[in-house]
Amino acid sequence: MNLDDLKDRFISDARQTWERVQDSAAYNQLRDRYENMTPVTQKLTVVGVVALIAFMILSIPYGAFNQSQTYVEEFESKRMTIRELLKVSRESADVPQIPQAPSMDMIRNNIQNQLTAANLLPEQMKGTEVLTNDSKIVPQNLTEGMLQVSLTKLNIRQALDLGHQFQSINASVKLKDMAMTANAEDPRYFDVTYKLIALAVPAPPEPPAEAPTRSGSRNRNAPPADEE
Repeated sequence: MNLDDLKDRFISDARQTWERVQDSAAYNQLRDRYENMTPVTQKLTVVGVVALIAFMILSIPYGAFNQSQTYVEEFESKRMTIRELLKVSRESADVPQIPQAPSMDMIRNNIQNQLTAANLLPEQMKGTEVLTNDSKIVPQNLTEGMLQVSLTKLNIRQALDLGHQFQSINASVKLKDMAMTANAEDPRYFDVTYKLIALAVPAPPEPPAEAPTRSGSRNRNAPPADEE
């Protein structure tokens, strides 16, 4: 069947459909009402019908366009989400492994050695004590403990240098607080209190153990032992 045959068949089917419509009672009623209208009303009716048909025809591509816009927006949103997830994944992979914090005794000994190396006088060292964690930022179950170092009659340089040294003890030991007040005897110096928190870093997972070899197993490719 060629194109001309399809065209003739379509015209024939359309003519038969139109004839059936003309024979219907509803069409005849609408036709009678239309003929009884005034010329102005007839023009308005024709314009309204044409507008309705045009709206129905145009609504199909418009609806498809809106649906495609929705799909594009959803695709863009998911693509941005995937990009953010990949970025977070790369950043998390680049974070260095934090070592476990040393014990509180080791931290105290380290601080004592630093104070001795700083050539502080015995009367400047008021004491070092272990306290319970009172931080509202770091929960207590995520810390190994808190250490308070109290010093007196320090100048600005000594206070800053010692704070930097305490912060550098270990990557899991953080300087939580540093309180400075003017010394009562000599306002040129300061009484300084340092508070250090040791983070409770979980131990890294142990590598999987190798499967034990059988003690009685023997390499089949090994040469046999010499017999005497």
